[in-house]
Amino acid sequence: MLVFHPAVATKMTHLQAGLSVETLEKAKVELKENPETLHQDIQEVRDMIITRPDIGFLRTDDAFILRFLRARKFNHFEAFRLLAQYFEYRQQNLDMFKNLKATDPGIKQALKDGFPGVLSNLDRYGRKILVLFAANWDQSR
Repeated sequence: MLVFHPAVATKMTHLQAGLSVETLEKAKVELKENPETLHQDIQEVRDMIITRPDIGFLRTDDAFILRFLRARKFNHFEAFRLLAQYFEYRQQNLDMFKNLKATDPGIKQALKDGFPGVLSNLDRYGRKILVLFAANWDQSR
């Protein structure tokens, strides 16, 4: 599939469907995302899973792995490391994730209360900073 824009003509995969031309260009420039090698990039991360048989990787679909590649600017090793840490943490804290659902009234209320928040400034690596406003959270609810 080709997306045409006066300034940009970009080949797009189904994993990039729904992204604006501006977002696709930003992903290409800032994250080094290349639609020509996207499936190969994902497969390289997926292939590393066998190196960690101690972790139960519950999701290994393309869209899920792509999130970790984007978070680590398509550095395969760093993306895998983050993916492994994510599932390792979930595995070590099963009780915390057992009934965690975005539709849960408590979760919805926490989000309404301003928990969590994102700072407008980035850290020294250009990443967003997540802040938890615990003082705004009414624990009596």
